[in-house]
Amino acid sequence: MMAHSRREAGVALAVVVWFIAGMSLLVAGVVMSARTDVRLAQLHMGRAQAATAGDGAVNLLLADIQDGVYAKDAPPRLPQQRYQLGELQIDVAAVPTQWLVDINAATPALLANALQVSGALQADSAQFLANAVVQWRFGSEGAKATRFDALEDLLSVQGMNRGTWDRLRDYIAVPVGGVGLSRPSARANHVMGLVRGLTPAQRLLAAEQAPPDVRVGAARFSGYRVDALVRVGDTVWLRRRWVSMSASRGALPWRVYRTEPARIVNRPGSRG
Repeated sequence: MMAHSRREAGVALAVVVWFIAGMSLLVAGVVMSARTDVRLAQLHMGRAQAATAGDGAVNLLLADIQDGVYAKDAPPRLPQQRYQLGELQIDVAAVPTQWLVDINAATPALLANALQVSGALQADSAQFLANAVVQWRFGSEGAKATRFDALEDLLSVQGMNRGTWDRLRDYIAVPVGGVGLSRPSARANHVMGLVRGLTPAQRLLAAEQAPPDVRVGAARFSGYRVDALVRVGDTVWLRRRWVSMSASRGALPWRVYRTEPARIVNRPGSRG
């Protein structure tokens, strides 16, 4: 009788232990799911804040450009400003599309140079990929020539991967209402050097400093790529809009012809 009772007690204890273990796993799963939901909600909220505040700051900068605020300097400086909208700090810079490499017109030499300046590839690999980009524009044998309608179309080129494209994207454009760099020259090399100092990564390295003061001579630009770096908590988001100053639609004296989704360019614990 005593042995039988002990066996029953042992079985009951094992059942209780397994029940507690199962409940612990269930609770852990619920907690993990709740944490994931909270993080996703925070991510969506941060993206919405970055998009809204970024678009507002972009419009403020474009209004100053339209009013000739930056043209009053001698020589005029590149449009850039730091805004505080509520609790959000936003750094905005307008890079002329004429300074960016036009991927529909650029020569293989200029494309290879851009790949090297951006740090995407070494010389031999850059030249090989640049030739592939130009060949894609010409089309395959028997096919008609084509063009890139968006920067993402570059990913269709054989040899272009996402990592290479991510590094190159700050130096290239599909211009509307103007043209970008198309041929290698001393001016092109100088301009790409200036663009390198205006990339989001470089601006984040000097986040606590004033925006770089870049002088541009007497040039007047017809189009801009406007970058808004929005700080939401400890995370920095990039909101990028492509604008034509000579083809307005609606009430505003400029036209936004492309808006990129807000994306994180620096998060807590990263180096930017």
